[in-house]
Amino acid sequence: MLVIKSQKKEFDDWISNASISDTERKKFYNWVVNSPIDIYIPRIPPVGCSISAGWCQGDYNGYVFDIIADIDHFDWMSYINKEYSYIPIDSEVINYLNWIGDIPTGRFSIDQRIGYFKKKVYKKISVSLIKVDWQFDEIEAEKKV
Repeated sequence: MLVIKSQKKEFDDWISNASISDTERKKFYNWVVNSPIDIYIPRIPPVGCSISAGWCQGDYNGYVFDIIADIDHFDWMSYINKEYSYIPIDSEVINYLNWIGDIPTGRFSIDQRIGYFKKKVYKKISVSLIKVDWQFDEIEAEKKV
């Protein structure tokens, strides 16, 4: 769930106008809005990028979303320390891991650094989305030749 409520409208406006495929738009929107943990987006795109990974052979234009996930500090410490063997099933860590597992694109990275603030652990996830623009069409046409 987006922690900063005012971001919901900004995110809705961006996603409805973004040059990405409808399927990816719906999946990404649902993944963000239905997050089981608290998240926020430090900056709504356009943040441009060049994407070339996996099935993407060529430099596509894209957007980068940086998302910060808030996870309970005690749950996280229980997860990473071997001395703690118990993590509740409804733990924010479990919710976070399941949420990351459901990410609707293979083009993402997780910042390995962890920020500790008050009773929360912050993890940064960067997600790349490919623009469906003239450059996308050009690269796709070249693939068919």
